[in-house]
Amino acid sequence: MEETSCEICGRKGVKAVVSIEGAKLVVCGGCARGKKVLYFLEEEGGFEEPVREARPGKFEEKEEIVEGYGKIIKKAREKMGLPVSVLAERINERESYLEHIEKGELMPTFKVAKKLERELGIKLIEKVQPSVSATVEKKGQFKEPTLGDILESQKKEEK
Repeated sequence: MEETSCEICGRKGVKAVVSIEGAKLVVCGGCARGKKVLYFLEEEGGFEEPVREARPGKFEEKEEIVEGYGKIIKKAREKMGLPVSVLAERINERESYLEHIEKGELMPTFKVAKKLERELGIKLIEKVQPSVSATVEKKGQFKEPTLGDILESQKKEEK
């Protein structure tokens, strides 16, 4: 499996998922410092990444957790008249974990999001198209651009 690159600096070996002005980015340890860390990615068998491929192929549709997932979950739960403790018991998750998800402090894994979708009758996972085209490396291989690449191209366009 191809190793994921930091979406800020492009280094290999991502360590965390951070939130920067509402954007969720997969970053290396250095770029995670001083940022709002949503969760850390562990080397083996750790947390899921916030974006995963729905089908094979680098530039095809991907899935991600929708924006405002916490409010959506809380509104649906309250509409059904369920306390957090009952919902937690129904989907076999800790109550405190669900409370953090509802507050937007933690992002649910895809596994938990699917359980919440089934139990509450809501949509938390959406398919998205990659928004930025790939750039070409020296060896002729494609790579996804980093924020630095995007800034450089914008500066060139301004000149």
